Amino acid sequence: MQNFPALRLILKLGRWWALCCGLIAAAATALLLYPLLGALAILPALFALGFGYYLGKSYVELVTIIVTTVN
Repeated sequence: MQNFPALRLILKLGRWWALCCGLIAAAATALLLYPLLGALAILPALFALGFGYYLGKSYVELVTIIVTTVN
């Protein structure tokens, strides 16, 4: 674990890491779809927020399982 400071940071941040993933996904979706959909781009951005949070949370859980198994 000492050789992987990024994993230690991800484990320490936990749900905040997942929230950051969700917000980044929502912002990217809104920026990409705003020229096409205008204000309606908020709907796919909300979906991307939830999906990004879910992916980030799953990643944290996966890292936790791997670290627990290795140690």
